[in-house]
Amino acid sequence: MAIRMGVIGTGGIAQGHMDRFAAMDGVELVGFVDVIQERAQAAADKFGGRAYTDWKELYANEDLTALAIFTPPFAHGEMEIEACKRGWHMFIEKPIAIDTDMARPILQAVEESGVITAVAYKYRWDDHVQRAREMLGDKCIGLAAGWFWTGTPGAPWWRIMSQSGGQMVEQTTHIVDMARYLCGDIQAVSAFYALRAANKDFEDLDVPDVGTANVIFDSGAVGNISQTCFLKGWHSSGLRVMAHGFTLEIVGHQLTWASPEDSGQYQCQRDGYQGECEAFIQAIKTGDRSVIQSDYADAYKTLAVTVACNKSAEEGGRVVQVSEVM
Repeated sequence: MAIRMGVIGTGGIAQGHMDRFAAMDGVELVGFVDVIQERAQAAADKFGGRAYTDWKELYANEDLTALAIFTPPFAHGEMEIEACKRGWHMFIEKPIAIDTDMARPILQAVEESGVITAVAYKYRWDDHVQRAREMLGDKCIGLAAGWFWTGTPGAPWWRIMSQSGGQMVEQTTHIVDMARYLCGDIQAVSAFYALRAANKDFEDLDVPDVGTANVIFDSGAVGNISQTCFLKGWHSSGLRVMAHGFTLEIVGHQLTWASPEDSGQYQCQRDGYQGECEAFIQAIKTGDRSVIQSDYADAYKTLAVTVACNKSAEEGGRVVQVSEVM
């Protein structure tokens, strides 16, 4: 029996994912939703199926097995809850929502319905990140330093805080999630943000364009994650983890490590984008959820850390327990 999939949001990151899902055995893309009619129609022309400009029309007209959701953060909510009522499994691009207030009822609906979910934190499926997790093993981690330094994305909604949630929620979430994956859950944060220059390039921009957050892990390890979105012509993102007598660093697709006994480098060999799509389909076909590296419940924890950072920055750097926003 074919997995009949609907796609909500067909621009940007959705393009590659649609190609991957369409190439898989037993997967049929049957409906496409986008607020831009031409974009939805282009997807329907390419993959077959029908185009819509409203997700409610897709729900009313298609008998689906699963959804792939690639909408901006502000658009989440009712579509996921209604999908849960229908028993449709969901593949969701990060972040899962603007904040935990938006995501909390979705999480409840997911848990009550039992649908399979996968959230696209692609680093978790990259083999160099998985290798880093194995290397850290039971080592005593003491310090983590992460960064996401880049320019301002072109999407108009991204530069509006009420629509994107800001850089920590929308972009730096990848580094926060990788820190959680390698070092464990984060207990508390203290963050400072500022808007220094990006509003000179975009009159409507109100997201902070620089920020830094100190974090405390449940294990007792500490860390710092910094971000900026006002650079031009240069980008870097990564995470360095320091354990007792051992350190490793992930920058892009490369893992580097060092200890008194050993040092080396490893280049990612397995595409995380492909891996997360394959895992989602495999989980639906087999019922084995263990292949999912990041489901909705786990992604909710990453969202909570980024929301706690926003809250701390709004309150002058107050130490915010992540449990406050859960």
